[in-house]
Amino acid sequence: TPGSAGSTTFNGSTSQTISGSNSTVFNNLYVEQNVNLLSNVSVGSSLNINSGKINLLNNDLNFEGTSVIGSNTNHYCIVEGAGKLNMSIGNAISAVFPVGSSTSYAPITIENNAASDIFSVNLINDVLTNGNSGTTIPEIDNCVELTWNVEPSNTSNANYNIETQWNVSDEGVNFNRNQSAIGTNSGGSWNGKPASVAFGTNPYSQSLNSITSSGSFAVGDTESPMAITLDLNVDVTALLEGPFNGSEMLPSLNVSGLIPFNQPYNTAPWYYFGGESVAAIPNANVVDWVLVELRDAPDAASALPGTVVERHAAFVLKDGTIVGMDGVSTLACTTTGFTNDLFVVIYHRNHLAVMSADPLSQTAGVYIYNFTTGANQAYENGADGQKEIATGIWGLFGGDANSNGNIETADKNIWGTMAGTKGYNTSDFDMNTQINNQDKNDILVGNTGAVSQVPE
Repeated sequence: TPGSAGSTTFNGSTSQTISGSNSTVFNNLYVEQNVNLLSNVSVGSSLNINSGKINLLNNDLNFEGTSVIGSNTNHYCIVEGAGKLNMSIGNAISAVFPVGSSTSYAPITIENNAASDIFSVNLINDVLTNGNSGTTIPEIDNCVELTWNVEPSNTSNANYNIETQWNVSDEGVNFNRNQSAIGTNSGGSWNGKPASVAFGTNPYSQSLNSITSSGSFAVGDTESPMAITLDLNVDVTALLEGPFNGSEMLPSLNVSGLIPFNQPYNTAPWYYFGGESVAAIPNANVVDWVLVELRDAPDAASALPGTVVERHAAFVLKDGTIVGMDGVSTLACTTTGFTNDLFVVIYHRNHLAVMSADPLSQTAGVYIYNFTTGANQAYENGADGQKEIATGIWGLFGGDANSNGNIETADKNIWGTMAGTKGYNTSDFDMNTQINNQDKNDILVGNTGAVSQVPE
């Protein structure tokens, strides 16, 4: 009986309707068939959607609990009208709002970080210029074509996290879920967030934390207003063993005019196709090109290739400073965002790649790392992370002619076919333009057996 301590079940062979001039109150509500709300409904103890859907139309469904039982991709609340699903959420409690459109289940999870409050949710099958009003945004094909409207009762003390969920069928034709984020709109314009890879495999999800107001939330990629790229400067120092003379690296390739104007890492094994190029080598102190890679991971061991968020070709100067195309400035990177820590990998044409043992430190937006100050600056320093190339100075192992991450007999064979020649060549391990016995005897022989420790 409505309003009593009992239970009410809606079943039968056809859709059911709840109507009336006043709000209808249930203690325990069981839904076994499609139900349409023609008036507001309140449920006190338990809400069970075991079959069918509840279509709120333009009315509210108020539920005092935090867990709707039985909801799934086929059994949920349709909230694409003015009606809202309202649920009470205590402090540090998460609640799944089992909402969707008439064609798609698109739940949103809300975690309340503040005092107990009532949250209201409804859904729009579109992304509009003003959030919950206006016209469809021009970039709709780069979005999940849904908007979740969320409103805490006490907006002055709001602090909550959300996780939105959607299906492939909800995505625009150009949407890139690997560079996506939840954007916010409080009735004026969309505010983008740093992009990241969506979680899951159909359904997919994205999350957003520390929200302190009501608003509209939608998911888009970096071509939409919802997701933005993140600009950061990377100040990294690393030395190459080959051209190092005891105090600095010699820029012999530069002096001889042999350094190419286009970045050389567009072949195996790097396959980096960035367009970095210069009309002339910009600084007399440039030693060579390097490839800089940023990985987003909670720790170094987890910084696998799948965590790469950005790669850039850059110049390394004779003191080990890695700089951008002007030959002076710190390297500017544009990433689609990261969620953990940043680890940096340095690749060179004929030296073993190295990865930072620790995350980059950040000061005023500049991410800093210096490989040269100790063995422990490189990941797996006890193996072949780095080599002490002078007392207290550390650098990358030279001698990897085929750039496969191992210094071995194959590298000696490649050197042998090139010995006696000169030029910009991976067999020129000391990078003095000449391929001769010094390359083999001073660098290759001593490093044979060394293996790059960059996680692959």
